[in-house]
Amino acid sequence: MAINFNDYKCQFCGKTSTNFAFAAFVCDDIECIEKAREERGGPAGHMKRKAEGRPIIPEDLNRD
Repeated sequence: MAINFNDYKCQFCGKTSTNFAFAAFVCDDIECIEKAREERGGPAGHMKRKAEGRPIIPEDLNRD
């Protein structure tokens, strides 16, 4: 099943989404894509958190 990106808004600026990058719907604006990368911590965000001594699963997602 294909995703219709036009059904979603860019999570950073509100324009119509055209991409799904770094676990976020984003438009074509390079600044929005960069914000998504920074928010996630890059392609290896889980390893960045591990190196910082934080849990691999972000605290807000780890609901037991």
